[in-house]
Amino acid sequence: MVGRTRGKLPTGSATADGWRASSLMKTIVTAYGSYSTGTELADAVTGYGLALARIRTVDVVEIPFVAASGCIERVQLRVGWLSDMSTVTIDERADELLEDDTLLTLIEETAALDGRGVVFTEEDIEGLRSAPSTWDDII
Repeated sequence: MVGRTRGKLPTGSATADGWRASSLMKTIVTAYGSYSTGTELADAVTGYGLALARIRTVDVVEIPFVAASGCIERVQLRVGWLSDMSTVTIDERADELLEDDTLLTLIEETAALDGRGVVFTEEDIEGLRSAPSTWDDII
């Protein structure tokens, strides 16, 4: 992924440097810490994690976040099956952290998983249709 540099939180609102003006940010909360990042990035991480959970697998994603010092840092998060993660919208308005390449990668990975979360195959469904219809037969 690109954008591995660290720096201070900019005061401007130019989108060319990865910041969007006057947007709400979100904090990703895990058992290991809390990471304030852009709303779109947090939503993309959440969506990817849900898609992975549907197929019972995990992955590690790396995203930028704003540290308590105001510096831009990076964190690797495990997302997917049995990964405990939530997001919280930050109550104040701030310049939103945005990293297009990371965001697009997460969206593409999520889209690639669509349809893979099917629990039953067509053969399984057909087997269920022809199975006994009473609980006594099932037990």
